[in-house]
Amino acid sequence: YWLRRLPEDWCLPEIPAAVGARAQELESREQPERPEFDWAGRTVRRIGTVVHRWLMRWAQQLPHNRDGDFLAPYRESFRRELISEGVGGEELAAAVSRVEEALGRVLSDDRGLWLLAAHPEARCEYPVTGILEGKLSSVVLDRTFVDDQGQRWIVDYKVGRHSGTDREAFLDREQERYRSQLEHYARLMALWEERPMRLGLYFPLIQGWREWAWSEPAQETKDTRQTPSPAR
Repeated sequence: YWLRRLPEDWCLPEIPAAVGARAQELESREQPERPEFDWAGRTVRRIGTVVHRWLMRWAQQLPHNRDGDFLAPYRESFRRELISEGVGGEELAAAVSRVEEALGRVLSDDRGLWLLAAHPEARCEYPVTGILEGKLSSVVLDRTFVDDQGQRWIVDYKVGRHSGTDREAFLDREQERYRSQLEHYARLMALWEERPMRLGLYFPLIQGWREWAWSEPAQETKDTRQTPSPAR
């Protein structure tokens, strides 16, 4: 490596006002509004963390054998990961079963397999940072890719269980609950690419799916955009 000496009069460039202001108060930086849950405890969130992790792995390479009790060899790994997330005691066995059930349903569902399949520009757990309306925002996309029609998909996994009878009404409510969050993701992605976008919610435990098209609000023009920082 070559070392280069900076000129004696060199100084750091000024930080853009919008970024500098947010850097001084990161704790208050803008985030998409997150729905509140009255049913999801810490164990459910930890189960979701493990399920997301395995979906990311299987988006890179699906298990070759998916016949019979094909998840049995993974059971101990599920258990160890749940323990590392803080799940223990009487909850552990049920949590392992919940992880196994969720992943098994994804791999037995055509929609789930499509989401995990190889696609152009596919990413999992994809961090994106950008400035919207002068405010810094950082998000992580569960799954994003471009389909064969050139559309960008942004998909969020929701590892919740619905025990009621009206499954479709539940999915409709969840779509409205999460709409602003996913559309915020789309606004960030639109900072650095121009292509049609579709947003999706996937519920592994019930093989549930909702999708909708997103289009950029008319008031958001190129002149108001700031430089985003999607991970590569």
